[in-house]
Formats: sequence, C-alpha cells, structure tokens
Amino acid sequence: MEAESNISARERCANPPSVCLSDVDDISDVDVEDVVDKLHKTITSKPIYDEKRSIFNTTLDLTDADSECQSAGANVDAYVASVAEEKQLWETFTTKILHKSDPGKMLATKPSGEQQAYLNQGPNFPSFMRNFSNLMDDGNAFIRQHEEMQDLQENLMDCCMIIQQQRQHNCLAESLANGISITK
Repeated sequence: MEAESNISARERCANPPSVCLSDVDDISDVDVEDVVDKLHKTITSKPIYDEKRSIFNTTLDLTDADSECQSAGANVDAYVASVAEEKQLWETFTTKILHKSDPGKMLATKPSGEQQAYLNQGPNFPSFMRNFSNLMDDGNAFIRQHEEMQDLQENLMDCCMIIQQQRQHNCLAESLANGISITK
C-alpha cells in the first residue's frame, strides 16, 4: 500500500490498476428483458422536476394544452351565448311592459295639497344660500375671535409666568439679604 501512495496521479492514469474478475459482482442473475423494460420506461416516462425551478430551467409540456384551450374556448363560447340569451330575455321583458302600459294610466307627477304645503314650507335654494352666507360670516367671525382669545390667553400666561419668576427672585434676594439659608 505504501508503494501505491508514492505513485503520482499522472502515473496512475498512464498505468491503471488491473481489475480482477473477483472484484466484479456476479451479473449472471440480471434479467436482460427486465433491464430493457426499465430502460424503455425511463426513456418514455414524463420527466420529474425538482422543487426548485426558475424561468431558465422550466420545460413546458404543451401536449395537454391544446385540449385544455379547446375546452376553455368552449366554456367561453357557452358563457357568451348565455349572456346574449339573458340580454335578449331582458329586452323582451322591458318591451312587453312598455307595450302593456296605458297612456291614460300614467303616474301623477303633481303633488297632493298636503305635499305641496309641506314643500312650500320647506327650505328653498335661494333662502338656503342666503342662510349659508350668514352661517359662513358667523363662522369666520368666530374663528377670528377664537384666534384673538388664544393670543390673549398666551399673553396672560406669559405675564403670570413673569410675575411668578419675579416673586421668586424677590424672595431669594430678601433671604440672601437677611442671611437665611434656603434648603429643601
């Protein structure tokens, strides 16, 4: 074994080791017809794809696509025919209703006296617009007053803060002048 490990790879390729018949498995039990059947099944079977695919290694099997396209086309044609039939039924239904209606039995479009009184008392567009402009004027006045009140509130808070700081300053000055220690 040591002698074999000293042989380089180039020498091994030039002089391959001899194979003895005892190293090979016994192939007498292999059935030739079985091997041919397995080979035929392998060649004619559909390929089994891996879980991992990409656009570049995808193989399309278009043998069944033609029959699927024909059945899909038949389904689309049947749907279009059913829609056309439904449309025709709807058109005949509406035309029958229009032909059955009497011109003398038309609906009254004039409101009753009670309905007319209610409509007269209700708001109309010109009064709504007049009231709307008043509402907008009142709203704008409120917004202006609110802004002024906020400014006054901020000024009042600033004045209170200044007065409080001035009192604290005076208290500290008196305490320091009298020599009183201030501790918390």
